[in-house]
Amino acid sequence: MLPKKYRLSAKEFQNLYKNGFKVKGKYGMLISKLNSRNTPLFGFVVSKKIGKAVQRNRMTRFLRVISMEAVREFELKGRNFQYIAFEFCDSYQDLKEEFFSQVKQILENEENSTLVN
Repeated sequence: MLPKKYRLSAKEFQNLYKNGFKVKGKYGMLISKLNSRNTPLFGFVVSKKIGKAVQRNRMTRFLRVISMEAVREFELKGRNFQYIAFEFCDSYQDLKEEFFSQVKQILENEENSTLVN
């Protein structure tokens, strides 16, 4: 289970989807937006299009572990993240590589936008 301090509340999902920066990949889309908190918040959307409950739960477990690894590896303080799954991924390593590349793209975009301003 994702620790409560890292969970995105239900109210923030729609706002994040409308106003966040989106990065698409093969297995899903990562959306990010700055927040005023000191910890990053994560939310996952794994719909029935992905597969049966076993597949959806497996992918959600992978995403929870990967997001905690991303917190340790990157400087993610003050951001909300939402991951919307498009396709089932049975490979932990493939999903992790895609998730990390999406996080890097978001951080690069944010860095470039702060340089312009």
